[in-house]
Amino acid sequence: MAYSAFIGTPRAAKDDRVLRFLAFWIVMGAALYQLVLCFVHTHLFPMRTSIVALSEFVLYTGCLYVLARRVQLEFIAVMALVAAYLFFMALMRGSLDFKGFRDILIIILFYWLGRTMGSMEMADRILKVVITLVLIFGFFELFFVNQYSRVFNVFSYYVNQGGLSGATNWAGGSLALNGMRPEGIGRTILPSLLGNHRISSIFLEPVSLGNFAVIVAGWGLSKPREEWRQMLFFLAMSAIMITLADSRYGLLTVMCLVIMRLIFAGRMHNLAILLPAICMALLLGIAQFLNGDHSDNVLGRLYLTGATLMHFGPKEIFGLSGYNFNFGDMGYAVVLTRFGLLFFAACWIGFWLIRMQDDRGVRFRSYVALYASLILSVSGTSLFALKTAGVLWFLVGCCALRQRQHTAEEAVPSTPARETLPRRRQRKVSYAH
Repeated sequence: MAYSAFIGTPRAAKDDRVLRFLAFWIVMGAALYQLVLCFVHTHLFPMRTSIVALSEFVLYTGCLYVLARRVQLEFIAVMALVAAYLFFMALMRGSLDFKGFRDILIIILFYWLGRTMGSMEMADRILKVVITLVLIFGFFELFFVNQYSRVFNVFSYYVNQGGLSGATNWAGGSLALNGMRPEGIGRTILPSLLGNHRISSIFLEPVSLGNFAVIVAGWGLSKPREEWRQMLFFLAMSAIMITLADSRYGLLTVMCLVIMRLIFAGRMHNLAILLPAICMALLLGIAQFLNGDHSDNVLGRLYLTGATLMHFGPKEIFGLSGYNFNFGDMGYAVVLTRFGLLFFAACWIGFWLIRMQDDRGVRFRSYVALYASLILSVSGTSLFALKTAGVLWFLVGCCALRQRQHTAEEAVPSTPARETLPRRRQRKVSYAH
């Protein structure tokens, strides 16, 4: 029996290395799959929505395979409860919302992937690899935009999926539709140096690059003071990416994150639990204050979101109506109609009930709360975009307090014969084997 225990340990260690290797590439795949599919579309064959969905399904299946090898009762319970609620909502609505299933699945799978197989060191390594790729492709797009466009025809890629019309009034070649600032608006960050071009890099859209930059900044700011060099590294990388993408959301949010880092301490981070309520109250206040007097700018977009929320009835608030309506950049309207207020509140509270390993996790959770609360104010579905959401929730999982993994030796039950041996005799038997 002792021999079986000893030969089981290296096998378990080898399996653990394989699963960590798979987890690493699943997260990398989530960040890079759109870039790869765009390359295939440009040079091999047209890319349909069904192929994109199949690619995501492969990544989800990979997560399930890894998690099944380290299955935990809590994971099964959470999946069962979420599925039961969404099926109940489907019965109440009379139709099934596949998009809602997919959005929640991303959060659950990648969080548990990070919690089960991740670590702080692995999270740092993944972020640094993605940052390196972002900068390589980003500067390639910046300095050789024509060559980048020939390698990745982003506009055609999105048109072929039905997200855009080929007749869209657009003069940016083959970049993303929002890859160029209109002449009347212009660039916010370094306009004289970088012009109106907004960099998308591996994410194909500058909005996603700005969102990823906020995630990187939040991860860096969560570091302890003893790791100030790492903190400055991630902040510097975030600043470069925000500049390339000309992300006004990223610039504002990172400024708020820095302020939180400077003034928040200890349990003060738990105040971030109030952020969604504060944001929705501000949206309603803006709609009431402007009273229809707005223009096509950020404030105008916030007004439209607030005005839409003011006209919501009980059916919209509790997710029984409007779930299949395109609300555009109204993130809170999307969440309420797709999931309902009760489910959103339950998930938000559950997020704050996660036990973190240390103060790094506590800080990062509050930064994620700010990121999510603000992005729902200005964007419809960016919070659930796999190319950034997969990385984000894997990082959250890496911060969570994990149960100690039992080795194969500990899993071997003791036999009555071994239990009756004296302690000195047991050591001799083990050494003999």
